[in-house]
Amino acid sequence: MKAKKILLPLLLCTLLSVLGAEGFVIVESKHVHELNPQVTSYSSDSQILCGLYEGLFSYNPTTLDAEYALANDLHVSRDKKRWAIKLRENAKFSNGESITAASVRDSWLQLLSNPQAPYSSLLDIIWKAADFRAGKCSAEEVGISITGDYSLSIRLREPANYLPKLLCHTAFSIIHRIPTVYSGPYMLENQTEDSYFLKKNPYYWDADNVKLEEITFLQSDDEKENAYLFNTGKADWVMGSIETDRVLNKQSIQMSASFGTAYYFFRNSKKNLIKNGQFTPWDYPEFRNAVLEALPWTNLRSGALVPATTFVYPLAGYNSPQGFDFTDLNEAKLQMDAAREKYNLGKEETLQLIFEVSQYTLTEEKKNLLVEALKPLGIELVIRELPSFMYLSNVALSDADMFAYTWIGDFADPLAFLELYRSTSSLNDSGWANAEFDSLLDKAAEASDYERYDLLAKAEQILLDSAMVIPVYHPVAFNIININEVGGWSTNAFDIHPLKSIYKKEGKSSAVNVVIR
Repeated sequence: MKAKKILLPLLLCTLLSVLGAEGFVIVESKHVHELNPQVTSYSSDSQILCGLYEGLFSYNPTTLDAEYALANDLHVSRDKKRWAIKLRENAKFSNGESITAASVRDSWLQLLSNPQAPYSSLLDIIWKAADFRAGKCSAEEVGISITGDYSLSIRLREPANYLPKLLCHTAFSIIHRIPTVYSGPYMLENQTEDSYFLKKNPYYWDADNVKLEEITFLQSDDEKENAYLFNTGKADWVMGSIETDRVLNKQSIQMSASFGTAYYFFRNSKKNLIKNGQFTPWDYPEFRNAVLEALPWTNLRSGALVPATTFVYPLAGYNSPQGFDFTDLNEAKLQMDAAREKYNLGKEETLQLIFEVSQYTLTEEKKNLLVEALKPLGIELVIRELPSFMYLSNVALSDADMFAYTWIGDFADPLAFLELYRSTSSLNDSGWANAEFDSLLDKAAEASDYERYDLLAKAEQILLDSAMVIPVYHPVAFNIININEVGGWSTNAFDIHPLKSIYKKEGKSSAVNVVIR
């Protein structure tokens, strides 16, 4: 629902009264941000969190390569299992306290000890980290050792050359015991129902190179008003809803493929293959594969700018395995008949498949398309919709058999996707476990770069062959920003833009004389 017009000018007056010459306004969709970087997995939180917090490494805003942040030196042992890291001695929290090796260790141990932290298992590569997460050892046994006030040693179970990329993610940021104290270039000064106001952190180690004194995240779902804000220079960057026809400077429309995949996935019942006392066919790959063979892939992916046939977003040097792009209803029926015979299910017995999605995920046309595609297999597809704000939190409690996700990779590596299906991963919402798949991920950690990609591709093939995931499309990032006027901003596959790098170019103004309302 669009906001009443009378409210927006009042909000703007308040906003403009507090913004100085160096103010920068970002318009985003309405939602409540989770500002604890350790417990959120929403990509919508990452943009503001990358301004409030920092870890040992951070993303290059253009290439997404890992760059030193709170760390300024790294030495890897000959066996590649010990990483000696030095911190910047001038690094401080926003309250002036020094960020030390103890700060790093405390932050990561807090992450590992929190059962609500979705990314904690990614640190299982550290010695005894998995045992500590499971309550099987003490914190002192975890391979994170303080060797000096500003130096620490990380002991790994296996080599992990991807670790700097991983540690760029905000989940591994260094946090303070007080939630309102920050480690990044900005600190949260104030927030309202519709805005988050950030001010430059004067204690930040690289404060001299942080150009914007103030940044406001303004929340609005009014597409027409958002275009007005941008056209008049009251907003510098719109990453929420907007009527593109009303944007006067069409060169400000930035589109790029995201390092992500929208997909459906089955979830194992995890109750000895029995759900509510009934046989659950969707725990078995034979039934799942029959579904995948029957799906109308061309129509299902219609309208997608970048259709996806595999789960992992294609990377340079990564040979993607064989994906899903062929529909054969006759073959699907034969597979279903064979599965029914193997598990003693009658050919006339109707199988119910409950598919839970958030609102607006599927059009009515595609709902009907899916329902009709599965009827010839004797499957009754029941589609349940939940409000988007409660959808993800309900997955763990739901009795549904299949769900829809969009996953944005958290670091530029296939493991950013495959980790979702490791049996011990805190990100594994499917309940699927496969020993060969896990073994390939473990072997990839020790392999050379070339061998590593080959092993990970084999792991993805096992996942795809199990028919646990149904890739649909790769999302497209959409932003409105004039890069002739704003520097330090580049399109990239993560659609994450480090706030510390952004600045306004001198003598530039995004305001125009003609306004279309």
